[in-house]
Amino acid sequence: MKNSSGEVGKSVNEAIFEGSIAFSSGSICPQNTKWETERLQQGLKIIIVERGELQCKLPGAPASQRISGPCICAVWNQGESEGMQRFEPGRVLEHTAISLSPSAIDSRMAVEVQQQLQQAFQLETSTGPRLMVMASSPAIKALRAQVASCPLQGISRALYLSGKALEIIAYTLDGITAPPAPTENELLRLSSADLDKLNRAKQLLRERMLNPPTLAELALSVGMNTRKLTVGFRRLFGESVFEYLQSLRLETAWQMLTAGDVSVSTAAYQVGYSPAHFSVAFRKKFGVSPKSLRG
Repeated sequence: MKNSSGEVGKSVNEAIFEGSIAFSSGSICPQNTKWETERLQQGLKIIIVERGELQCKLPGAPASQRISGPCICAVWNQGESEGMQRFEPGRVLEHTAISLSPSAIDSRMAVEVQQQLQQAFQLETSTGPRLMVMASSPAIKALRAQVASCPLQGISRALYLSGKALEIIAYTLDGITAPPAPTENELLRLSSADLDKLNRAKQLLRERMLNPPTLAELALSVGMNTRKLTVGFRRLFGESVFEYLQSLRLETAWQMLTAGDVSVSTAAYQVGYSPAHFSVAFRKKFGVSPKSLRG
């Protein structure tokens, strides 16, 4: 995943395992909505999208695909190909990527696993690059958190991160080759009326950002029970009601600060934060202090 021009965050963790398994982790905050072209590496690339949103398009695909974190993307490419991607401006994308070269796959994976991968990606019907998107499991989320908090330095850090990369590969391949049991999200049936209600709930949160309704009030306003609202909102939008509201406030503040019209304190109050809590939440989400956007 290539960083969009105008990024603020940069890749902060790198490790190489025998030259054929590459690992990187970091965050970016794009400033424009232009489509960007990226040369696809040959082999298998696994991308954990912890938070954020982007659109991807591969050669031969009938349309672009919107990807919202948290999720896992697996890209298989066998030839010389290029993909395209477009990011949401002002919205931080946190990701971890692991790439396996064809030689790593041939030398380290059993023939049975390689056959399962070919079946999962339907390689017998296409020679072009293939993309699979799946839910991020608790185990992979935990590994991603361990990567982000790695305390080691130097060669010890490289070895530690390489080990975590291999663990992430193992869990991802298990998810690809052995479909998981249905989750509550998958079992929940959402009608067109439910989708309208969930979109209305999202709009109400935008309209009442500074004085948001409680979960019970929001459910009553749109005519849903709280469980269906909670599960349906996460399924449709990729984050909980609380996470969406917090993201909305901080992303609104980001836009205000980058426009250069307000001070940090003013931005904090206008999105419902005290300045002290605002700075902590802002740095946690974007990886930079709000003051740094004021020059």
